[in-house]
Amino acid sequence: MNLKSYIFLIAPLGLATSAAADSFLFLAAAKASDLVSYRIDPQSGVLSEHARLKLPGVGGAMSLTRDGEMLYAHAHIKADGEKQAKPHIVSIKNNRGKLEQLHLAPVSFRSPAFHVDNTGRAILASNFGGAIGVWKIDEKRRCTGESTYDEQTVHYAHSIMTDPTNRFAYSPHTKANMIYHYAFDSEARSLTPLNPATTLGPDKNHHYHEPRHYAHHPTLAMGFTANERGGGISSWKQDPQTGKLTLQETLSTLHPDWEGKSSFAGADIHITPDGRFVYVSNRDGRRDLEEGQPHSDSLAAFAIDPQTGKLKLVGLFLTERFPRSFCVDPSGHFLFVANELSHTLTSFRIHQETGALKRIGNIKTGKTPIWVLCWSK
Repeated sequence: MNLKSYIFLIAPLGLATSAAADSFLFLAAAKASDLVSYRIDPQSGVLSEHARLKLPGVGGAMSLTRDGEMLYAHAHIKADGEKQAKPHIVSIKNNRGKLEQLHLAPVSFRSPAFHVDNTGRAILASNFGGAIGVWKIDEKRRCTGESTYDEQTVHYAHSIMTDPTNRFAYSPHTKANMIYHYAFDSEARSLTPLNPATTLGPDKNHHYHEPRHYAHHPTLAMGFTANERGGGISSWKQDPQTGKLTLQETLSTLHPDWEGKSSFAGADIHITPDGRFVYVSNRDGRRDLEEGQPHSDSLAAFAIDPQTGKLKLVGLFLTERFPRSFCVDPSGHFLFVANELSHTLTSFRIHQETGALKRIGNIKTGKTPIWVLCWSK
């Protein structure tokens, strides 16, 4: 059975209502220094370039404050004569999609994914080398680069995220196949490892382990991870008092014909604002494919049971090459994917009843788009 028929047997597509006004998307590229702001048309979901900000180095991960007024972006700056670029955080004022750099600060390591806490006073960061850190944001809303917490963990700390209460933080580590979990003190800008400090990921005897990115449900005491090895999604029950996670279930995010193939890797994960659907991006790791050759890069969509958090596959939806990062707009009507190897940004409309995706656009971007954020005023 081919992918197209598999999708439509699971969930028919349909129209959705419009998104809220004044919605924007921010895009950074790993081999370009332009940070680009796009306006999202509230009716059609069409993207139109709104503004550009030249970063002092090539781009990387980004995170927004909850009010959307500050955007923090990685910039990797290589000085003359140096072989390695040094990581910095750019503090950027966001005025309805218009961007202004306020401050630039060096930081202790390069983070594949960092997160501004709910108070906007701290950036929580992870590092492939096996480190977790917290960097200070001062009263002028500038990331100073000052470390207020440092911990050596194990290799491939891939991301870190707080829960909606801001009391706990979770950091998936891929190769170790575990999640480090912490209590977070926003006043002290510090983390305290829980006891035990980690919880193991899915059983390595199947193909869907190695948690990579984490998303917490907006209302349920649950988290979800995109699992890198082989392509998968796991759901985790959270103890609201202690913050500890317990694995609930793990499902494949791949078409049955692809399961068990080591070239596939899960990447990003996001939940719709209403908590009804969750999406995971799947990267087809065959980097030697030439333009126009068939590929299996995709998004997997799941419905979330509102009582139990149990997952049900909605369908699989083809993207362009290597969908590393994506975002759901705050209205929950549109989803946008940065395709790292095809240098494109693909737009989808989300069916409001089923969660199925309908492709509505595809535009060229700067070289190697690596991070996207959606925001609405």
